[in-house]
Amino acid sequence: MILPVASVVTNKTTSEFDLLKHSLEQYHDCTWVLSCDEIAYNKYQDVENIKCLNLIASDDCDHNTNDEQKKDSWMKVMMTKFDAVEDLMNTHGHALFLDSDMVFVNPIEDVVLNLFQDPQVDAAICQHMTNNWPVEAQHGLYNGGMFHMHSHDFLNAWRSLSNDYKKHGLYFEQQPLEFIQRNFLSLNLPINYNIGWWRFNNPQTRDRLHQLRLKDDKIYFGNRPAVNFHVHTSRDLEYENFGQFLVDKVVGLLEQSSNSSYKSLLKLLAAE
Repeated sequence: MILPVASVVTNKTTSEFDLLKHSLEQYHDCTWVLSCDEIAYNKYQDVENIKCLNLIASDDCDHNTNDEQKKDSWMKVMMTKFDAVEDLMNTHGHALFLDSDMVFVNPIEDVVLNLFQDPQVDAAICQHMTNNWPVEAQHGLYNGGMFHMHSHDFLNAWRSLSNDYKKHGLYFEQQPLEFIQRNFLSLNLPINYNIGWWRFNNPQTRDRLHQLRLKDDKIYFGNRPAVNFHVHTSRDLEYENFGQFLVDKVVGLLEQSSNSSYKSLLKLLAAE
C-alpha cells in the first residue's frame, strides 16, 4: 500500500518534517503533498515522492501569542492543510494528514490501514484525551494535527466552518472538527497514536508517562506499541516548549534500545 500523506511545511519546520518523513518511511511507502512557503517549496520540489504546493506567503505566525496579526497569519497557514489533503484525495481517494512536528517509532497497524481504505469510514480522528474538560472546551475535543480523510463532504464542511471560526468563537481550525464530525461516520484512533504532551501534563494524567516503556526493543504505551509522538524537537518557538519533558522521555527510550530504526532517528535528532 502506498500511503498518501499531506503536511504543512515552512522554513521554520523543515528539520522537523525531515524527521517525520524519515521516521514514517522506515515503515511505509509514502507519497506526499505539502503546502509550503517558498523556502520549503524550493527544498522539496524535486524530491521524487513529494508534490509541493506553494501556498504560504509567510510563516511569521503563531497561535500561542497575544499578537492578533500573528494569530491571523497562523490561521492562513493552517487553512492550507485542506488544500494539500484535497489534492491527495482527488488522486488517491483518501489522505492522511500529519503535522510536521511528529516522529513515528512503530508502524501504523494493519487494522488501521485497512480502515483507512474503507470508503464507508468518512474520517479517522484523534481525541486530545487530556481528561481536562475545561481545556478541551476551549481548544477542542479533537487534535487537528493528525487525521485521515475519505469524505470530500466532511473535508469541505470542516473547511467551511473553519473559515468562520471568529464568527462562532472557535479555536482556529481545530475546534470546528468536533462539531463537523457529529454528522459523519468517523472513528477515533486509540491513545497510542498522535501522542502529544497534553496527554501527560495534568495531575490526573502524569502517571501515564510511566506507561512509556521498551518492550522487545520497541517503544510501547501501556500494552500497545506507541505509533507516533507529536512533539517539537527542533523548531525555534516563541514560547516555552511545553512538550520538552516528553521529548526527553522518548529520546531516553530511543537511546536505551538497540533497534536500528531508532538509531537512525537519533542520528537525525543529533543533526538538528
